[in-house]
Amino acid sequence: MKKKTILFLVLVLLFLMLLTNGLQGEEKEQTVIVSSFVNGNRYLELSKESRTFYVLGLIDMFYSRTFYSNPEKYSYITDFTKDMTFGQIMAIFDRYLEEHPEKWHFNAAALFSEVITEIAYDAKDKNGK
Repeated sequence: MKKKTILFLVLVLLFLMLLTNGLQGEEKEQTVIVSSFVNGNRYLELSKESRTFYVLGLIDMFYSRTFYSNPEKYSYITDFTKDMTFGQIMAIFDRYLEEHPEKWHFNAAALFSEVITEIAYDAKDKNGK
């Protein structure tokens, strides 16, 4: 009787482990869209002055979030952007949006993080640093 109970519990445990692994695999394949107040469409509708203040906030948010979540990335990004003017960073973001209308419905803050990271690491790959 004990052997049957132990065997049953082991089988249940294995089943739960397989089920959990299967569910984790499904989660990785799902596309996550972060909810936001300002997406690319809304950003492009803002006046130039409003876009300026919004991007200033994005820069501060991006640096702060990166500092706490990934210090190595923070160091690289801030080193890459240290000689850029605010106008240059804003122009990079605006150009990215102009060239990618298929992404206008995504969160503007996520798009900003994506483009700054992308150009920084592209430059890193080109320079071999």
